[in-house]
Amino acid sequence: MKGPDQVSLRQLRCFVAVAEELHFRRAADRLAMRQPPLTQRIQDMERGLGVALFRRIGNKVELTDAGRTLLASARETLKHAEDFYDVAQRAARGEYGQVKIGLTITALFFDAVRQTMREFQRQHPGVSLDLTLINSIPALDALRQREFDMCLMRVFPAPVPGDCEQIVMARDRVMLVLPAEHPLRALPRVPLSAIADEGFVALSDKRGMAIQRQIASLWQRAGMTPRVMQEADNGPAVLALVAGGFGNAILPGALQAIRFDHVVWKTIDIDERLTESSLNLVYHKDALREPTAATLIDCLRRRACEPTNVIRQCG
Repeated sequence: MKGPDQVSLRQLRCFVAVAEELHFRRAADRLAMRQPPLTQRIQDMERGLGVALFRRIGNKVELTDAGRTLLASARETLKHAEDFYDVAQRAARGEYGQVKIGLTITALFFDAVRQTMREFQRQHPGVSLDLTLINSIPALDALRQREFDMCLMRVFPAPVPGDCEQIVMARDRVMLVLPAEHPLRALPRVPLSAIADEGFVALSDKRGMAIQRQIASLWQRAGMTPRVMQEADNGPAVLALVAGGFGNAILPGALQAIRFDHVVWKTIDIDERLTESSLNLVYHKDALREPTAATLIDCLRRRACEPTNVIRQCG
C-alpha cells in the first residue's frame, strides 16, 4: 500500500526543479547533481505515488494533470520543511523556547536584572520567560527538582544544592523602615536598641524567606527581641503597614524602589557585615545543556556584580 512515507523531501525538490525547468539536464544542473540519479528519483517518486508526474515526448518534458495538481502542494511542503529546519536551528541557538525562572519580589528592582531581562527579550522575541514569584528556601528544592531552570533569590543562610551553581548578581543591605513622623527620622543611623520597645512589623516566618532569617539573626546578634505587632507575607505589605503607622520594620534596601511617601529608610547602627545582603543567580547545572536557558544565564552572568549593581542607600 502506498503512503506519504513513500516520498522524501529530496524527491520533492527534484520534482519541483524538473517541473519548473521542464528539462532534466537543466534541473540536474540546478540541483548540482548528475542527470541519471535525478531521473531515478523522479521514477521512484512516481512509483511511490502510483501516478505519472511527467509526460516525456522525445526530448520534451511536460507535466501531467496529476503533476500540475501536485506542484503547488510540493512547493508548500518544501516551504514548511524549510521553516521547520529554521525553527530547529534557531532553537539550537537559544532563539526559541521557554525559560522557567523563579524570582524573589525584589529581583526586578535591581538594574542588572531588569535591564538584562529587557535586552534578552528584545534580542530573543521567540523565547518565553515563565516567571514565578518565590521564597528563597523552598525555591532551592524546586531547583533541585528542575521545576525551575534558574532562580534570582537571596540564599542566606541555606546552602546551595551540589547540582546547582550560584553567582552574586547585585548587592544591597537590610535597613530600618520607620513611619515618616517617627521621632528618630532625622538621625542618619539608628541602633536597634532605640526601637526595640516599639511595635515591629515582621515578615512571616512561615514563608521560607531568606531575608526573614537574616532579620531574625540581626536581632539575635544584637541581643534583643522585637515586639512583633503585625506580620505580613511580603515586603510591599510590610511597607504598607509601616506607612499606616502599625510599627517599624527591617527590609532589604532594594524595596526603596517602591515609593511610599509615609515611610523613611534608615541605616541600622550595627556592624555593616550583619546587614549586607545579595541577590544571587542560582541555576541547575543541567540548565546549561538547554540552549535557551544557557543563553539567558550567560547574559545574566556577564552583568553580575558590575559596580552599578549596588543599590544605593538613602537616609
